[in-house]
Formats: sequence, C-alpha cells, structure tokens
Amino acid sequence: MGSSDFSWKLADHPKLPKGKTVAVVVLDGWGEANPDKYNCIHVAQTPTMDSLKQGAPERWRLVRAHGTAVGLPTEDDMGNSEVGHNALGAGRIYAQGAKLVDLALASGKIYEGEGFKYIKESFDQGTLHLIGLLSDGGVHSRLDQLQLLLKGSSENGAKRIRVHILTDGRDVLDGSSVGFVETLESDLAKLREKGIDAQIASGGGRMYVTMDRYENDWDVVKRGWNAQHIHGTYLCLLNSETVKFGHVTFFWNGNRSGYFDATMEEYVEIPSDSGITFNVRPKMKALEIAEKARDAILSRKFDQVRVNLPNGDMVGHTGDIEATVVACKAADEAVKIILDAIEQVGGIYVVTADHGNAEDMVKRNKTGQPQLDKAGNIQILTSHTLQPVPIAIGGPGLAPGVKFRNVPDGGLANVAATVMNLHGFEAPSDYEPTLIEVLDN
Repeated sequence: MGSSDFSWKLADHPKLPKGKTVAVVVLDGWGEANPDKYNCIHVAQTPTMDSLKQGAPERWRLVRAHGTAVGLPTEDDMGNSEVGHNALGAGRIYAQGAKLVDLALASGKIYEGEGFKYIKESFDQGTLHLIGLLSDGGVHSRLDQLQLLLKGSSENGAKRIRVHILTDGRDVLDGSSVGFVETLESDLAKLREKGIDAQIASGGGRMYVTMDRYENDWDVVKRGWNAQHIHGTYLCLLNSETVKFGHVTFFWNGNRSGYFDATMEEYVEIPSDSGITFNVRPKMKALEIAEKARDAILSRKFDQVRVNLPNGDMVGHTGDIEATVVACKAADEAVKIILDAIEQVGGIYVVTADHGNAEDMVKRNKTGQPQLDKAGNIQILTSHTLQPVPIAIGGPGLAPGVKFRNVPDGGLANVAATVMNLHGFEAPSDYEPTLIEVLDN
C-alpha cells in the first residue's frame, strides 16, 4: 500500500456495534494457580471474580503473561507490570528492554552507541561507574548482563571500574545477595588480573537504602549516600493510584509520556499511601479507584474507562499472606463497583490482569510442593510468577453471539484487538489476533 493510501481510520466491525461504554479493568498481580492455602486469590472471598469464571465460561479464559508472549527473552522470564501493560496497550509483541539489551551486548552494538562513545572519552583519566540491582531475578536485574557489560567495557578501553551494588530483596531468595556479591567479586578479580582496576565501591538495597521507586523519597537516597560518604479519538478516562498510574498511561501508551490528545483523554491519579509498607493498609486505594471509575461510567461522558487495581501485586510483594488475602478481597469488591456501573449504562466490561503474584505466595520445589528452610518453615515468595492470567468479558452491551474463540497461546498482546472489536472496530492487520468471535444467532 502506498503511503498516500494509508489511513489511521479504523474499519467498522462487520457485526459489533459502536457506542457502548467499555470498562477495561486490570487486576495487577492476579494470576491463576492451583487452589491451596498459599493461593491468596483462592483463600480470599472474591465472589465477583468467581461469578465471572463460573457464570459464563465461554466468556472467560486464560492468557499468557510472561516470557515470549510479552516480548521477554525466554519462557523462564516472569512477566511484570511494565511489559504487561506494554502488551495490553500495543496489541503487538515487541522485544522488551531485557531482550534488546541481550541483543546489543551479544552483537557489540551497545559499544557503538553515542552514549557509550561519550563515556569512553573519559576512560584514559576517569572512572566508569556502574550502579544497579545485583541479582538474577530477571524482572529488574540480570547478573549475566552486568558480567557481559564489565567484560565488554574493559575490552573497549575502561581502565578503572567501580560497581555500586543495590541488593534485590524481592525477586530472589532472601539472603541470596551474598552469593551474588561473591560471584561479582570473582569476576572483578579476573579483571584485576588483566590490569583493570575494578572494584565494588558501595552498596545499598532497594526501597530501604539508596534506591527508591514509588514515592520519589529522597530520604532513601540520602540514607544510601550517608552510609557511603558521611560514614565513608475515543474519549478515555485512565485511573489508578500513584504506584500504578504510570502503567495505565505511560507503559500502556508504548512508553510515551503525556497525552495523545488532551481533548480526548482524562488522567486521574489517586495518591498512594506513603511512609508505610503496603501490607499495613492492604485495601490500598481500590475503593477510591473504583468510585472514580463508577462516576466516569455513569456520567456517560467516556467511551472507555481504564483502571489498574494494584492490590494483588503491591501487597503480594510484601510476602504477608494474610494481608494479601485482604488485598484480593478489596480488589474483588472494587471490580463489583465498576461492573455494577457498567450494568446501569448498558455497557461492556473487560477484566484481566498483567501478570501473576498473589496466586502463589510460597517458593516451591520441582514437584510443586512448598519449599522449606533449614528450620522447617515455608519460604515465602515475594516475586511475580510464571502463571497465566484470566480475562473475562461481559455486560449488557455485549452482543449475544460473542464468545472467546480458540487462540492457541493467546497472550496479553491479543487483548488490544479484542477491546477494539468490543468498541465496534476491526483491529489493524499487524495487531495480534482478537480473542473473540461473533456467532450468528
């Protein structure tokens, strides 16, 4: 097709009408796993989500939310909120940061970029400083990538290297940081044997010392500094609380900041609780998010209302099983508020998740049994999982003949085309296929 023939206009769906309000609800960290006492979603009272699964099985299914289905390098890579929302919003599978870094390191292109060339100008007299998480968790950190970066930097002229490590504490076993430091020390010793002055220069840990993510809390950074130096065309409403607001906006929009069109979008950010861990108030802001969504739906002003309910993920990361059960119940109650509003306006709902977490809160051995420490206690899992996530569709505005079709290995990237269909449009040809079909009555 020539460029002069190209149009951004979406084709009308041949069978599905336009004009229905569509609510897209993302349950963060809500996967599907075996129902046991460590599955907080199973333990929690979740009548709304249970009814979606049991009441209309042809409109409920699982989709993949990890590994290659969301653009990560291997099937052993856990999904996360960033790549999950990328896939949900883009409707395509793009190579994510970890895979792009793998390719750049393997090909050597990382050393050909303008950024590295700029740094390289200081190699003769200066020091290369590398700071980041030290673990093989695979969500926010990859030890093997650091090892390749150290090797490549030394081969490209770095003579003095200092590594500032931040221990993980979330995506890996408790206490495993010692092993990662020992591995890094061994790698640095090999560089020193080659005449490279390579050492660990400082240490810290995420969320407590040096590294903060959610609250822009400079006191966390200050603690790390002091420890090292003083002592040495559709109108949409997008709604979540602070910790996940960027996921329904920036990451959903393809890592793009700001509005696509300020006249067609409204962003609502509800401030998250600050100064406490999320298990202290596990209900978080689920009720407030749901009430904002309800009001937006009932106003009939918006064609799409999109929300993220962070409870399962953020409380699940604390490792507090009782609090995570409360969190899942709160998220379920929030879903009901939104679905009740959709019922009142004759709309459509899509309820899904971005990755697993709360459905499995214990580390397991190769047979799937809970893993115990030397004292016989269970080892709590605070990371994401490799489990699939649910997607459910429904509402009075959904045409009677709509049901999920057989899409082998369907993943989060298939959701965008599905939502477009529910809005009454055909998805672009380069999108991953829709999950639904329309049967003639």
